Order: sequence, then structure tokens, then C-alpha cells
Amino acid sequence: MLIPISWLKEYVEIKLPLKDLMWKMTEAGLTCETAKKVGGEVIMDVEVTANRPDWMSILGVAREVAAIQGLKVKEPKIGNMPSQTANFPIDLMPDYRLFERWTGIVIKGISIAPSPEWLKERIVSMGHTPINNVIDITNYVMYELGIPMHAFDYDEIYGQVMNLQLSAGGEKFTSVDGIEYTLPKDAMIIKDAERLIDLAGIKGGLNSGIKETTKNIFLHVTIDNPVFVRRTSLAMGLRSDASAVYERGPDKGGTLKSLTRAVNLILDLAGGEVASKLIDLKEKDYEPTKMMLGFDKLEKILGIKIPDSDTVRILSSLNLSPKAVKTGVRCVIPTYRGDLKIEEDLTEEVARLYGYNRFPATMPEGRVSDEKIPYFFDDTLILTIKSLLVSCGYSEAKNLSLISKDLIEKFGLNPAKHFRIENPVSTEYEYMRTTLIPGLVAAVKINSADNLKLFEVDKVYLKSAKGADERYRVAGIYTAGSFRDFKTAIDLFSSRLNIDGYSVEFETDKPYLHASNAGSIKAAGSVIGEFGEVDPMVLGSLEIRGKVYCFEFDLDSLAGLSKFKTFSAIPINPAQVEDLTLTFPPKTKIGEVLKLITGASKLIADAELKDTYEDSYTFRIWYQDPEKTLTNEETGKLRKIVLEAVRSKFGGIPKD
Repeated sequence: MLIPISWLKEYVEIKLPLKDLMWKMTEAGLTCETAKKVGGEVIMDVEVTANRPDWMSILGVAREVAAIQGLKVKEPKIGNMPSQTANFPIDLMPDYRLFERWTGIVIKGISIAPSPEWLKERIVSMGHTPINNVIDITNYVMYELGIPMHAFDYDEIYGQVMNLQLSAGGEKFTSVDGIEYTLPKDAMIIKDAERLIDLAGIKGGLNSGIKETTKNIFLHVTIDNPVFVRRTSLAMGLRSDASAVYERGPDKGGTLKSLTRAVNLILDLAGGEVASKLIDLKEKDYEPTKMMLGFDKLEKILGIKIPDSDTVRILSSLNLSPKAVKTGVRCVIPTYRGDLKIEEDLTEEVARLYGYNRFPATMPEGRVSDEKIPYFFDDTLILTIKSLLVSCGYSEAKNLSLISKDLIEKFGLNPAKHFRIENPVSTEYEYMRTTLIPGLVAAVKINSADNLKLFEVDKVYLKSAKGADERYRVAGIYTAGSFRDFKTAIDLFSSRLNIDGYSVEFETDKPYLHASNAGSIKAAGSVIGEFGEVDPMVLGSLEIRGKVYCFEFDLDSLAGLSKFKTFSAIPINPAQVEDLTLTFPPKTKIGEVLKLITGASKLIADAELKDTYEDSYTFRIWYQDPEKTLTNEETGKLRKIVLEAVRSKFGGIPKD
């Protein structure tokens, strides 16, 4: 986020030298990466964390700077909404799954012209090119107050109808900058009576955009569903300043304030009159909430006693209207601080502005255990698995058992099905994991390797009717694999561990796996493992490029199924090996096909699934007679037996 210092000074006095201020901001959590002079302006570049959408605005950063310096912020003059002088119709057709608030109004009789110099300078300082007075005002207010808005040419909204809905997939959309896109399924769009006019939360449409001839506009401010915005943005590879704000969740209580600010600026710089009633669609009111912070709990969590007066002062500097009582402080949480949900959030606010450098230095007591796993009767299974994976080029990883709510949700999992720590040290380590996969996939981003193979053997913590169910798992990830790598992992845990009666099914209910390139391993009637390609949407949310493959097996189940091997004599006569590629109807259980192939004749020594592509499956088959070497004619007869068996039972046919 770019912060022009002259713009920042409109809302807060800066008493500290810029270098000192940047250091203090970084210590408080708002990392200042650089500050450089561009023309006559000094521009600071700050890193906005995902939980602080209020920092996606000049005013939000000004509030933080004011709190750090112990000063008051100067709020911009918003004014009142001008009176309505006409009644232009506009019919909004909402789908409340897709937004939380939709505020808008019609303005008539405007004159499109270049922006005044002061406005052009502000737009340029944010890294953009000025376009015209109306568009520049919408961008200016977004940067000032932190909520995106968009202006439509009212006369280009056919039927004066705006229908917010999801795309079917495949629709063509031309954005305001003239680029044509093909939309994915379930993108949020706005249609008028005849056509698609807006890619909601990301880009406006060229057909309804502001032109030099525009006289009437519909101006709206929306709080769009961040999940749909992010999915569409990732699927299309299309990001904008607006989508970055929506993904974090802007101020639901600030839409009317932003709209009023923009309307007054437009009437000042472009003329016109308010030509409709104010529209404000929402399912509930968004008002400040109240929260209590106990002095005792603050001390217990932080491990030090912060004077009560300092606590009240810090909370006051954050505009939380604190009122001290005997046991703590009652606070009023503004709507723009949606990140403050629980008492621990207030604790963190006090700690970061009090200064972490004022906490006494102590060595952490916890450590990652390297002791032997005590659960099994011996270490044979664990050591065998580790040896197998290391021999295949995997490196062992060790992750903490705690993960964040954000990571859980990015993998499509439900936080309610995870155990939550009562007093987490950080929101990054708040929940007990139920799978090893998220931690390993997150390690891909940290390691940034093109050919990475990692595995982990450790506990997961599942909720059950009896309480906590602690189970051991082994999981692995690789970033340069294919389906053959899946087969390698499967073979390691089946033939090498001698698992009886396992089957492969290309179906899985894991939300983080690619639906068309994943499966499960079953034995003794239960799922003992999952494997597949990590869903690209999950990788996109973690900003990981390329493909990542993974597998995970339940060691508690493996411990009961893995048996000591019995050995037979090595056959004297060589096997005839061939690959057969077959196609099957959808939902065919390939594990059952393998069973049929290996049981089709006593002369079929083994069979495995070698590769797959869409509905085609390549099987490698070993034909072998212990008494003699098979001829090509005999091998051909066996092949016919196999083909007839799979055709009659599963409808499988050879691929052309």
C-alpha cells in the first residue's frame, strides 16, 4: 500500500522524523518497507496484513500513526448527503449470499472533464493515471476511506435493472480497459435487462463505463463476499486494488460515509444533482460493538503487568472509547475494526502499542520433541516408513501441531471441527491440526524449491464422541511429480508394507484435493489413505505456483494391516510385461478392475495402474508361467482373457 506523506499529513500531524516513525510503525505491526521521493512527494510503502483491511486506506494508516504518537486523527469532512431533486428509477436485484451491503444513488446532469491538479496529483501518487473527474473521485475516496466504489453510466444500464448473480461459466466480459475475458463458473457479475455490465468486486464493464458523453451516473458502494471475489480473482489471474480490499473485508458500517463523501466531491467537481432516493440494501445493521478487557486476563496472557492507566491510554489512542471499571476496561469497537472480535484481540492491541521491546527477554520453555513415538509396541513400522521415503528422495519435516484459522479455511476445512486453544500465543497457532497436509503444503512456499519432496510422521487431533482422538499419520508432498509418483507412494505402503487386500478408488471427499486427480486407498473396508493433486484454488490462496501432489496415510490403521512378509522362491522363467490402455465409464472403481485383472488367470503374476489421463487408464501386466517361458501366442490369449473380463464386467474397452 502506497502512502503519500503529504496526504497522510492531512489527517495526522507527524512529529517524529520519518525514519523513526517507520521503525515504530514496523514494531507495532504495520511494516514499512521503503520510503522514496517521487517528484516532489515522499511516498511510504507499507505491508498490509490480511487481518487489517482498515490499513488499506490513508485514513486507516493515519489512525495508526496517531495512536503510535499519542495524537488525535483529523477526520475528513464528509458533509451531509445532498437533497434529492428528481426520481430516476433503478431496480437492484440482490442475492444476499453474494454481498453484505449494497449502497447506491443516482446523480443526474454531470459534466465529465479532466480532474483538477490536486486530484490528479493524488491519483498519480498512488501509482495510477488520472482518467476523468468522476472516475478519479471514486478512486480517491477508495484510497482515502478504504472501501471500493464504482460509477456506472446510468443511461447504459438497460431497463435500469441491476441483477447481482453468479456466472454460469464461459461468458465473455470486456472490462473498462478494453480487455476481453472469458469468465469462470461462479464469478460474481451484475447484469442489466439484456447484458453483463460488471465483474463485481474486481472490474467494471466497458459497456457501462463512464465516457466523455456521460450525463447521468449510478454510484454504488458494495461489501462483496470475499470468498467469491478471491476465487474469481485467482481463477482469472486478475487482481485490482478493489479486489485486494474485498478479500480482506472492508468496513461494513462505512458504505454510507464513503458514498456521501464521493457524492459531495462529484457535485463540487462535476456538477449535477441527486436524482434518486438513497438505496441501502443489507440484512442487518452494522453498528459499533461493545467488548470487555479484564486487567487480570491481560496480565495472565502477556505475562507482565501493564499499568491500568497505560492500558486505558492505549485503547483510547485506538479510538475504542475505553471506560475503566474495577476489573477491566469496557470498549466500543468501531465497525472499521472488524478484526477485533474477542478479548484476546484487545490484548494484542495493548501489547503491540505498549511495545514488545519492553517485555522482559525469556527463553521459551517449549520444544519440538525428538523422542521416539511411544504409541506402538515398537518402532518397526515408523522406521520402515521413514526409510522407504528417504530412499525415494524425501526429506523429513517437523511442523507444529497448531495451525491458524486462515490456513484451515484456505484448505476448505471447518474450524468448528478442530480443537481451539483457549489462550493461543498467536492467531497463527490457534487450532489443533486434523491433517498433516496444510503444514507441508505451506512449507512449499517457504522453501520455494522446484523439486521438493517432504514427509512428516506425527499426530493429528480429531474430535470424536469420546472427546479427543489422537492418531498418528504419515504424509508427504512433492512439487515435481505426476501420477507415477502417486503409484510409487501407493506401492510403498502396500507391497513394501505388505498390506492385505487394499484397493484404489479414484474418489475422495477431501476439499483440498483436485476432484478429477485424486483418490483414496481402502483396506479392510475402511479408508486408510488419501492421495492426489492439491486443488489449484488452495495453492492460489497461498500464492504457490505450479502443481503440488500429496498423500496421507493413517498409521493406526496401517499398524493393524501391515504384516510380516513370507517369501517364496524367485521364478526361474522371466515374465512377459505389457501395458494395456483402457477406457471406462465414469465412476468405475479402478481398484476392482485391478482385482479382476490379477484374478483372470493363474498365469497373471501381477498388475498395477501405471498412468491415467481423463477416462483412460494404463495398466502394466506381468504374465508368467513358473514352468516355462510364455510365447507371444500364449501371451496374446491371456490378453484376450483380460480384455473380455474387463469389458463384460466394467464396460472397459481398449483405447484407440
